[in-house]
Parts: sequence; structure tokens; C-alpha cells
Amino acid sequence: MRRLLISFARPSKKVEAHLREGMPDDDPEAMPFAMEDLPIARGDRVLYVVGGRVPAYVAWATVASGWKTGRSGAWKNWEYFETSQRRVLREYVSAQDVFRATGFKPPRKSCEVPAEFASAVWRVARHKPLDVTDRAIEGAATETRSRFRNPRLRELALIRAAGRCEGCRRNFYEYANGLGRRCLVVHHKNQLSDTDQPVETAVSQLAVVCANCHMILHTDSKRAMSLTELRRRLSKN
Repeated sequence: MRRLLISFARPSKKVEAHLREGMPDDDPEAMPFAMEDLPIARGDRVLYVVGGRVPAYVAWATVASGWKTGRSGAWKNWEYFETSQRRVLREYVSAQDVFRATGFKPPRKSCEVPAEFASAVWRVARHKPLDVTDRAIEGAATETRSRFRNPRLRELALIRAAGRCEGCRRNFYEYANGLGRRCLVVHHKNQLSDTDQPVETAVSQLAVVCANCHMILHTDSKRAMSLTELRRRLSKN
């Protein structure tokens, strides 16, 4: 599986010159972007981020090799990896805009983007629209007698929620340095168990809620509570 990596640099005149010149790689001393020995393999993707007060995505590339050690020339004894031609964006993309669209917080150092954010971050950071497909067939019985859930619909629902539970309205991306996102689940407003046939599901028919709210919604195992009723009950506390 291809990984998405962030190569990070702090703002400076050196960075500005490097980007203006098209990110040349003939001088290792002039390379401002770091990877901090992250595992890397052919086919991985890299987004280049400049930090500072207004962090931004500025360029991208595809990895063409793992880590190597230079044997001669300017790169002798330096660790490096090869990429496709690095492409500098004509218009930089605000890391805050990427966060609002995908839920991935502005990075402060080189890192690997968690798999659940990678696809959306890769597109948004390069000015590409998110997949406009917002419906798919779900509910087919599997061999384990569970109901198939479309992973792309789940991903789109989480992106659109941007970390906020539709029940208690709390933003779980702000908890535990982002780990709160693990508390979020995707709830079907119309339960798949209500039909014995596959059905078309739209993203608008999904709700992202925290684990606590999800348990309350399913207090009655035969009929899920509506989100309106859940909010009414929560408002009384």
C-alpha cells in the first residue's frame, strides 16, 4: 500500500530560493526539506510543506527509490532517495484549508499521513477536487451474515464531518492531540438491517457520531433512535 509522507521545512529565504528555482537536487547543502529518516519505498507519495505562521503545501512528488547513500560527487556519504520530478504548485495550498476539508491537522514536522486521511489530503493539497461520488450500493449479505458497508462512503462522511459528532456536537479532532478521531463512527440513519436487499446509500444518509452517542442511538436494538431525538435528550442535561 502506498504511503503519503510529509517533507517539512521551516520558512526561510533558503526555502523561497529553492522553490523559485524548481527544487534542484544538485547540492545536498541547499536542500531545506527534511524527511528525518522516515521509512520510504518506491511508489510512496510526498507532499512538501513549509511551516511557520501560515503553513502551506507547496510541492509534491512520487518516490522512485528507497533510501540510498551517495558514493561520489556532491552527494557522497549523504543519505537520499529518488523521486519523480518535484512539482512546485503555482498557488500554495493553506494547511488550514486542507485541515478543514480532510481533518488532517497542519503538520509541524516530517511525518507519515495516517491512512484514513491520505487519499483526501493527497488530492486537496494538489488542488484536486475530492471524489464527487456520494452514493453507492450497500447492504449485500456477506459470508459472515453481516452487511457490506462501502468504505468510500465512510471516508467521505468522515471528511465532511471534519471531526464533529452530529449528536453531542463536540469536535473530536481537538481531543488528545487528534487521537479523539478514533472515537468517531459512521451511523446509517436508515438501518441496513431494515431490508433484506442491497440498497443505494447516499452520504447524506450517513451521520458521523461519537461512540457514546452511537450507543445511545442503538439503545433499542430493533429500531435506532433518530438524531433529532438524541439531540433533544442531550439538550436536557
